[in-house]
Amino acid sequence: MFKYKLILGIFFLKIGLLSYGQIKLYKIAKLPKKMYETSGLVFYQNKYIITINDSGNKSEIYVLNKRGEHIKTIDVEDTKNYDWEDMTQDEEGNIYIGDIGNNLNKRKKLKIYILKKGFIEKNKVVPKKITYWYEDQQEFPPKKNNLNFDSEAIFYKEGFLYILTKCRSKPFTGLSRIYKIPAKEGKHKAKLIGQFYFCSTAWHLCSVTSADYNPKTKVLSVLTYGKLYLISNFKNDRFWEGDIQVYNFYFLKQREAITYRGKRSWFLTDEYRKGLGGGNLYYMTLGGLK
Repeated sequence: MFKYKLILGIFFLKIGLLSYGQIKLYKIAKLPKKMYETSGLVFYQNKYIITINDSGNKSEIYVLNKRGEHIKTIDVEDTKNYDWEDMTQDEEGNIYIGDIGNNLNKRKKLKIYILKKGFIEKNKVVPKKITYWYEDQQEFPPKKNNLNFDSEAIFYKEGFLYILTKCRSKPFTGLSRIYKIPAKEGKHKAKLIGQFYFCSTAWHLCSVTSADYNPKTKVLSVLTYGKLYLISNFKNDRFWEGDIQVYNFYFLKQREAITYRGKRSWFLTDEYRKGLGGGNLYYMTLGGLK
């Protein structure tokens, strides 16, 4: 979550299709107020869009149809929404909720909740739990120039969960570290495997807020407030060695969540912010491909 201190040149376009170069962004629906702090998305069973709220909200997941209509709410019992920030899923139909927000870099044990296949039919579910910590964090919090242990982005690939950190260092560097843990219940040390230096222009453009991996195309999508990164042609999980395409959004929004819809199409949400709008569900394509 963030606050704007100064906003210049912001304007709103009340049209159904917003086009930014190759990005085409369709507004599907205004989300209900209870979802205004949307922070994660999963497109589930080619039928449902599932979202969560971030810190301080109820431990719930919200199930929508593809028109953005709210179908049901599922209580995630025996949990606390300390700072839920992103979601992902595996090939078996399990989903993972990342309680990974760590704005002040003080948390020593972070959580990921596993909702086993079949949860979609229930109104309440008790999840399996992952507890993890970063292998290279020694101070809680570290010095201001090393505030690199917050995260708002997780994704699943071949039996593992990957965590991309959100840079909160001062000065801002755009650094995003990549950590890896097994996608199974238990206590795990998050192994540092690599890093990206996304843009360092400004934190409110370049901070990583969500990610999703498409196993069919083998492309990793990384969302920031102002940009979309597509990463391909990497070996195994050496993502930082892949080819990177960058797409710019036309104006600044608090874009918090992304999930693949098709080969080059996604669902996306932005968090509501007074004065900026948001709280919407979008369908996004690139180059006209779906």
